[in-house]
Amino acid sequence: MANLTPKQRRFVEEYLSNGENVVAAYRAVYSKAANEKTAWTNGARMLKSTRVAQVIHEAHQRAKKRTDKIMERYAITKENVLREFARIGFADVTDVVSIAGGKVQISDTAGLSEDAKRSISEISETVSESGDRTIKVKSHSKIAALTALAKHLGLDKPEPDNDDALNDMANDQDPERIDRGESTEEG
Repeated sequence: MANLTPKQRRFVEEYLSNGENVVAAYRAVYSKAANEKTAWTNGARMLKSTRVAQVIHEAHQRAKKRTDKIMERYAITKENVLREFARIGFADVTDVVSIAGGKVQISDTAGLSEDAKRSISEISETVSESGDRTIKVKSHSKIAALTALAKHLGLDKPEPDNDDALNDMANDQDPERIDRGESTEEG
C-alpha cells in the first residue's frame, strides 16, 4: 500500500474490512454525511483508480492463498462437506444412546462409528451437590443438515411436472417399507 495516499490506504482498509461495502468505506474515510448516491459514485470512482484496484487485487490474491491453504490442510472439498451433512442428517440417535429398563444408556464413544461420532455436537456432564450425575448428549441439527443437502440436490425447488412420485409417496399404504429396504410391488 506504499503507493497510496493515507486516505486511499484507509479507504482500502475500510472497503476490505466492511465486506467490500463501497458506500461504508467512502463514508468512513471521506464524508460521514454523504448521501447514498454520492458515496457510491465517489467510492466506485476510487475503486477504478489503478493504484487502489491493484492493492485490492493483491489483497484478494493473498486472501485466496490463505483460504486455499486452509482448504487443503483440512481437506475441505465439496464431497467432504456433503458427507458431513449426510452424517448429521441421517444420524440415528440409537447409535449413541438406548433405553434399557427405563433408563437411558449411553454408548461408549470408543465403540461408536465415525458417522455417529461426527453427528454429536456436545457431550457434557454435571454433578449436583447431592452427587447425582446428569450426562447430556447433543447432536447437530438434523433439520439444518437435511435442508442443506436438499438445497444442494435441488429438492428445495418445486417440480410441477413431476408430481407422480409425491402422489405415490402420499398414497403409500406402508411408507416404512423403504426404511426396511423393501421395494414397491412393481419394482
